[in-house]
Amino acid sequence: MAVSRRELVYEQMILSRAASQNSPPHGRQWELDRSAAFLVARLAASGPMSVSEFADGFGLDTSTVHRQVAAAISCGLIERIPGESGSQARRHVPTQEGLAALDRELNARSDTLTRVTADWTDDEVSQFTALTRRLNESLEELRGHPWPRPLP
Repeated sequence: MAVSRRELVYEQMILSRAASQNSPPHGRQWELDRSAAFLVARLAASGPMSVSEFADGFGLDTSTVHRQVAAAISCGLIERIPGESGSQARRHVPTQEGLAALDRELNARSDTLTRVTADWTDDEVSQFTALTRRLNESLEELRGHPWPRPLP
């Protein structure tokens, strides 16, 4: 049975609806909002970054990223550090609280997906994970914005 790309698009649209609406997951509060989770995760995976490096890595405009970074700083999730010698650009690193919050958020999301996939076999979970990663990597390549792996 052949599946059309349109069906894939439709299913991906449904899958991403909660994230695009930034609605909290069922049965729990957010540990980190979506933008803060991306910022802290990216710093944990990549090391210190400037706002312009974030913007380039996320494919977003600098003003949007600047607002997200400022919010994460005010929540104590990331902090500014001096730029490399001779550089005017400030760089950012995750705080210990930011890393702890990311860990709690990833664990909570994992618990949710464990409930969602409770009747899946380990092989099905493995296949879905591999195909999701392949889809993400193909999108990243197309957009020119690779995401560092493995998971921090």
